[in-house]
Amino acid sequence: MKKLISNIFILIISITSVFAQDSTKHIPAQVSFLYPLGINGTNTDVSSDVSFNVLWGVNGGVRYFELGGLANVNNGNVTGGQIAGIANVTRGESNGLIISGITNLNTETAKGLHLAGINNYSQQQMNGAQVSGIANVVNADLNGAQIGLTNTVRGNLTGAQVGLVNYTDSLKGSQIGLINIVAKGTDGGVPIGLINVVKDGYYAVELSAGETIWANVNFKMGTEKFYTIFKGGYSQYNDKEINTFGLGFGTKFDLAKRVALAVDLSTNQVIYDGQFENTGLNLLNKADLNVHVQLAKCFSIFAGPSLNVYTTDYKVNGNETPGSLDVPDHAFYDNTTNNGTRTAIWVGGQAGVNFTF
Repeated sequence: MKKLISNIFILIISITSVFAQDSTKHIPAQVSFLYPLGINGTNTDVSSDVSFNVLWGVNGGVRYFELGGLANVNNGNVTGGQIAGIANVTRGESNGLIISGITNLNTETAKGLHLAGINNYSQQQMNGAQVSGIANVVNADLNGAQIGLTNTVRGNLTGAQVGLVNYTDSLKGSQIGLINIVAKGTDGGVPIGLINVVKDGYYAVELSAGETIWANVNFKMGTEKFYTIFKGGYSQYNDKEINTFGLGFGTKFDLAKRVALAVDLSTNQVIYDGQFENTGLNLLNKADLNVHVQLAKCFSIFAGPSLNVYTTDYKVNGNETPGSLDVPDHAFYDNTTNNGTRTAIWVGGQAGVNFTF
């Protein structure tokens, strides 16, 4: 084995001595061990159709395919396929299927699919997709998609981002994640997540009253096409305080000049008499349909029906029937299973005011 490795070194050094001073700008194939031990020697302007770097190679570009044990570095364009154990670095255009164990870095425009274990970075516009284990960055416009824990587009995104945290300057497409940020506004795009921060987006506080939860406050954030709802409510049952805390999402669209329709879905945890611990299953799920009438620029009133589904196994003061809400008599379904879980369904309503800012 040692003799074989020695022979390989001798062969590479011999080839290097022959071609190092060659002024040819393109050759069919190149092989290198560790720069500058390779066919091109120190001449990093020579491109090739096929490139193989045992450990690390620095070349002028690749037309079809390149494979590197550790890293592929190209001062020119790369097209076709490129695979590296650690990193692909391209100082020209990068077009095709680019795969690395850790990172893909590109300083000019890029096309195709870039896959990396840790991160993908493109300095200029990209048409295609970046998929990584942690971070994707396009420092200009992206037409395509990013999938990773964090995704960043420092320009216009036409396509989609899917990740834990998504950022873009402007959005024409969609973001799906825990936190979505659109710094300069949407162009018909829709961020879908728990926290959606959008310049000139939809932010509203609502105060309302309902038949079961008497007083409610909602905070909505996102866009009118999709917003997240953070909810709180107050009521009473058996002369004891009832508090509710909920989360939901909704959409709002215009019916007329000053009239809009909002559809909200939410789930709410019911807390009886301040007993935040050991609440068990005690959820009020709601589907609200509200008509908004705008009375001023940032103020509207609304009212509408709601479908309520109350599911609970929580018993108050030893009652046989579970429940800590005053379920209306007109509930069209109210049943308790053998395992002690009660489900009640009824149609109610609410009315309130909406402040946008």
